[in-house]
Amino acid sequence: MLSTHSVHIAFKPEAKVTALGLSKDGDVAVWAEGDGRLFIAKESQGVLEPSTSWQAPALIRGVVLRDNLIFVLDDEIGLSCIDLDGEILWQNEIGAGGFHLQQLPNQLALIDGLGRLHLIGYDGSKLDSSKISNSELNQQYQDILRTSTVGEYLILAHESGEVQALKNGQCVWSRPVRGQTGEAITCLGSDDKNNLVLGREGYALVAGDEEVLEIEIWNIEQQQLLHRVDVKSRLLQSIPTERGFLCGFDDGQVTEVLSKESYRFEPRLSCGYPIQNLLLRKGCIVASAWFYIYGLDAEGREWKIEHQGMPNLIEASQDGSVCLFAGEDQNDWTDVEPIGLFSLNQELLEIDSSELTLWFEKSEEVNLLTAEELYRVDDKMNDFFTQEELDSMKSSQPADVAVEALHSALEGAVGTSQQVAEDGSLDVDTDELLAQLDDAIEKMALIPSEDLLGELNTEVGEVIVPRAVSGDDQNLNADEDGSAIVTLDGSQSYDPQGRIQTWSWIEGSGKEIASSAKVRVRIPRGSHTFELRICDRDGQWSSDSLHIMVN
Repeated sequence: MLSTHSVHIAFKPEAKVTALGLSKDGDVAVWAEGDGRLFIAKESQGVLEPSTSWQAPALIRGVVLRDNLIFVLDDEIGLSCIDLDGEILWQNEIGAGGFHLQQLPNQLALIDGLGRLHLIGYDGSKLDSSKISNSELNQQYQDILRTSTVGEYLILAHESGEVQALKNGQCVWSRPVRGQTGEAITCLGSDDKNNLVLGREGYALVAGDEEVLEIEIWNIEQQQLLHRVDVKSRLLQSIPTERGFLCGFDDGQVTEVLSKESYRFEPRLSCGYPIQNLLLRKGCIVASAWFYIYGLDAEGREWKIEHQGMPNLIEASQDGSVCLFAGEDQNDWTDVEPIGLFSLNQELLEIDSSELTLWFEKSEEVNLLTAEELYRVDDKMNDFFTQEELDSMKSSQPADVAVEALHSALEGAVGTSQQVAEDGSLDVDTDELLAQLDDAIEKMALIPSEDLLGELNTEVGEVIVPRAVSGDDQNLNADEDGSAIVTLDGSQSYDPQGRIQTWSWIEGSGKEIASSAKVRVRIPRGSHTFELRICDRDGQWSSDSLHIMVN
């Protein structure tokens, strides 16, 4: 058993999701699909509902939500600003198209397809770097691979390994490249005191030598290196905490570095795969790696969510009440993966690891009816049958009785109509045989084909194992008290020989809750598994289980 959060399908995109955005309070969500279409969803009665869409001229690379405005970066025009109704307010064309979008307090930093920096105000005004600096500084704003923000500073990492800090468009600090053969910056982040956290990889001079992996911590205002430490794996993600900063490494480890304790490393999560995203909401750590989302809540309890794709896009509201994630499985032959939704404010559920996939595998079976609506008696179809047909269905014979009638008809027909031909062969009057079989065949009309074939192929005296049928999985809505009434119905279980003697319903903990074929129980929100066990009088038994999700 493991812990997880209740997950639901928020949206079903028709193409690969290339960008995902969420407002701070979680009441507006946007996502972009591979065909350049942007979808906008708004909160309605506690649920995010798609309201409109907007078609971008090309593939969308990034989105930013700010003050009821949506800023969209595509790789053809550049930057577009639209409102929540999908109306264009302004567009700012970038020659090489857009590649990356970074939000700043007073403007947006845009990296174009050639790795060059552009600064654009939230009102659409373009800040040409040539007007805020000389041509030499303009040359430094090229070949940019990574960006980040540390307080009011924009941090740029270049292909060469050089790192710059800009304030209001002016370069105020530059970190020189280390190493004779260069280096790569693997991560840009910050700590609790707005110091720059930097992950670097130094290239080996000789083939076969180990590469140097380090973390550096810089005070930008004082232009001072505060700490440097070797690490065993590449630093991929870094976000601030109240006591220092979190690190997500290439080997799947999530570690908190405590600034006030001489930068002591304290393990938090072990995910087993490279960390793609790191979030911190209300003391809860959220990390994505491979096909999973891992979490550690404020009370130290670990949990796990599985996705149909690799969740490389994660957005969460400030209070953690709305968390959206998306990603693809990189298989062109499978369907598009859904966008998942969960809340850090809900209680954790205890489930079997095999049930982690149920939220997307059972998507087509979701039924939002209440338990009473699901199991109400529906006699609308009775109008299409005569009373004689209805009586016949109610008194339909068991399979073994009808098959016995068929055998009797065969024996009677052969016994009364057989004659021995001159060559010694058996001569049967087929017309008389078919006439005597008519009644037996009519009586078997309502017998399931599986039962009929099973009986016809069963030798006389053979004991057949009964078959337990617990029913289909269910997905229900909870009532106001947070629970739902569920009917567990195993009456479809059958034994062709009619020898079922005992019934037993077992809940997930292994406790028996009923000894009848059908029972109604009240269960709380969450994921539940029930097993039905039946046994005949000869000790032959079988079992079947079903899964019930109460939303």
